[in-house]
Amino acid sequence: MGTKERLTYVYGLLNQVLPGHVHYALYVTDNAEPPFIVYQELSKNPKIYADDSYLVKQVTIQITLVTKTKDTTIESSLEEVLQNAGIDFRMISEYSVIDTGIYRVYEIKMEEIKNEQ
Repeated sequence: MGTKERLTYVYGLLNQVLPGHVHYALYVTDNAEPPFIVYQELSKNPKIYADDSYLVKQVTIQITLVTKTKDTTIESSLEEVLQNAGIDFRMISEYSVIDTGIYRVYEIKMEEIKNEQ
């Protein structure tokens, strides 16, 4: 699965949680009102090599759920959608920003196989 297809797939999953309130990091506006989800591709690192060329890359995607206050219902919904899609995730941090809300940050890993691009 190539980058565009992967990001479109992730968008489709996230849009099940908050329809119409999912943004790729480069396109989120400063005046977006919580709750919303922001996602972005953080890294793409070779994982398996053969003959000095990569065969598989590990892609890391960060997903940030932003809510006005702690909202365990939306959190559970997001985690359930990821689990049902067979995507392992890590909740890596949660923090509060005055006047914005609660930021809950997840990380998922996906693989990109060279011959599938």
